[in-house]
Amino acid sequence: MSASHTSFKAPQVLRIETMSLDLGEMAVVIELDAAPSRAWAHALDKALLQGEGLEDASARFDGRFVYIIGLEPELRGAVQRVSRVLAVVQGRAVQGPRVPAAVQHGGRQAVHA
Repeated sequence: MSASHTSFKAPQVLRIETMSLDLGEMAVVIELDAAPSRAWAHALDKALLQGEGLEDASARFDGRFVYIIGLEPELRGAVQRVSRVLAVVQGRAVQGPRVPAAVQHGGRQAVHA
C-alpha cells in the first residue's frame, strides 16, 4: 500500500475564525482538539491547492492551531471555503482511501469511481 493510501485519524475542529494580518492579507485560524498528524496536515495542504479561491493559500501549523495564510482580504466566504476543504480532508480521514469496486472484487466488476 502506498503512502497516499494511508488512513489517519482526523482531529476535531473546535473553532474557525478570520484574522487580519499586517501585510494587508487575511488568515483563517482553525483550532483543533489535538495536534494534527503529518498525514492530516499533508492532506490539508493538497486539498487547499484544489479549493476554489484557495490555490495561493498555504497552511502553517502550531500545535492545535492551523493558520491558512495568503488569502486576499476581499475574498468572500473564506471561512466557508476553508470549511469545505476541511470537510474533504475529514472525509478522507473517516473513510480512508477510496478503492474502486473492481479492485475490491478481484477486477471482475466495472469500476464505479
